[in-house]
Amino acid sequence: MRELSSPLSFFYKFVFIFLWFVGFGFGARGVLFNAPYFDSRWFQYAVLWLGVTAFVFFTTGTIKKVAIDGKFLVVSNFLRTEKIALGKIRSVDGSSFLSPKLVWISFNEKSAFGDRVTFLPKHRMQSGGLGKHPLVKELTDELKL
Repeated sequence: MRELSSPLSFFYKFVFIFLWFVGFGFGARGVLFNAPYFDSRWFQYAVLWLGVTAFVFFTTGTIKKVAIDGKFLVVSNFLRTEKIALGKIRSVDGSSFLSPKLVWISFNEKSAFGDRVTFLPKHRMQSGGLGKHPLVKELTDELKL
């Protein structure tokens, strides 16, 4: 089985979101809850806190663990695992400006995880900076998409 996902997938999916939400909340609690006088900045902190939390959740909170096993793509959300035939893959694409880089695989028909699966690929030295992760081109060439 060829593992495509980074070993940090669990960290980014669960731990990072929790640390951000709780950490920023505790860091801003003085402004949000314990201000000695009315401070209008509480709304800015609340909006920033919730906005960045939503952004982090919708980018890394939806990632899956992905591997290739023969003619199947093995996808897991850390609770359940499903095998999807490689022939059902429509396209492979990735993020250019996010850090960490994300890769998503789109399917011809819906699977148990929807019509697209997002995952965090293993880090490579040539994957830094702007542009897509090299795994996008590798998978596109390998699967002849």
